[in-house]
Amino acid sequence: MKPHISPAVALLVLTACCVAGARTWTDRTGKVHIEADFADFDDGKVILRLPGGDTVAIAIEQFSKADQEFVRAEMERRRAVVRARTVVSDKPGTVAYAPGREICKLACDLIDESSGLACSRNRPGLFWTHNDSGDDARIFAFDRKGKDLGFCRLIDVLAFDWEDMASFTLDGKNYLLLADVGNNGRAAAVHMLHLIEEPPVDPIRGVAVAKVPLVQTIYLSYEDDHRNCEAVAVDPTSKTILLVSKEEGPRCYVYALPWPKDKLPKASAARKIATLRIPETTAMDVSPDGRRAVVLSYENAYEYTRRDKEDWAAAFSRPPAEIVIPRRRKGESICFGPDGNTLYLTSEKRPTPLWEVPVK
Repeated sequence: MKPHISPAVALLVLTACCVAGARTWTDRTGKVHIEADFADFDDGKVILRLPGGDTVAIAIEQFSKADQEFVRAEMERRRAVVRARTVVSDKPGTVAYAPGREICKLACDLIDESSGLACSRNRPGLFWTHNDSGDDARIFAFDRKGKDLGFCRLIDVLAFDWEDMASFTLDGKNYLLLADVGNNGRAAAVHMLHLIEEPPVDPIRGVAVAKVPLVQTIYLSYEDDHRNCEAVAVDPTSKTILLVSKEEGPRCYVYALPWPKDKLPKASAARKIATLRIPETTAMDVSPDGRRAVVLSYENAYEYTRRDKEDWAAAFSRPPAEIVIPRRRKGESICFGPDGNTLYLTSEKRPTPLWEVPVK
C-alpha cells in the first residue's frame, strides 16, 4: 500500500524544489508559497508543472482564494478560446470541423490504455482499439455507444509497444495494421507492423473469432537514425505507409515506406520526406481517398491535404490546417470515420471516453 501524503504536505515539499516558474502559488493558510506553471484543472485538482518538467495535482481547496479565482478565470478563458477557434480555410480539399463532443465511455474495463484507434471497414459504426505496452497482442471491438463487443488475439505475435493502428481497404479486402513501433529509449533499430484481415464482428454477439492469423509482418527501420514513433497510417491509394516520429522538441519527422513487394523477414528502410513543426505527436490517420492526413498531438490535430498528382512529401511541405480537439487526458489515438471526414478519438484515461469531431 502506498503511503498517503496530504495536499498540504505536498505543498510544503514542493517549496524545497521549486525555484522558478511562471506564477507564485499560495496555500490557504497564506504561509506556503511555490513557483510553478499552471498546466490544467481536472477532477477538482489543480495540475502544476514544476521547473524540472514534472507535474503535481493538488486539490483546489488547498489554495488561497486568489489562486482559486485565477484557476477558474483561466479555465473559462481557455474554454472561450476553444469555442471561438474553428478551422475555416479556403484551401482546396480542406474540411472545416465543428467542436468535438464526447459521445460515450467504453464499457470494457480491459481497455485501460487505448493507444490506437481504427474504424471498422466491415461494419460502419464499429471501432477497434488496442492498449499501450504491457498488454497481450489483442484488439478490442466496440460501437458508437461504447458497447463491449469482445476482443481477439493475433496468433503467434507478441506485443512489445503497440502505439497505433490503421484500417483500410486494399485490393478488395479490409485490413487492420497494428504498429509495434514504440521506442522510448531509442535502442531498437528494427520495428514491426502486423497485418491482419479485419475480423468478423456481429453487432449483437460481438467478435466472432477468438484468434486471427497474420497475413504479413512488415519489418522496418529508419534511414537516418533510431526513432520513437506513435503515429502510423496507411494510404491505400498509393500503397504507402506513413510514420511520424515523436520527438522531445517542437518538431517531428515524417517517413514514407512503400508497401513491401515480398514477405521476407528483412527490414525495409523508411525514407524521411518531411519535417513538421508539431510537438509530441501521438497518432495519425489517412482518409480513405488518400487525400488528407491528420496528425495528432497531446493538444490539437493538424490536417495536411494532398493535391491531384502530388506525393506526400509535397503535401507535408505546406502549413497544415489546425483542428481544435477536445481537452482530454493523454490522448494518443485518432481516426477518420467511414465517411472519410468525421474524426474520432479516445484517451488513456479509464473509463475510456470516445470523442467525435464532426464536419462543420
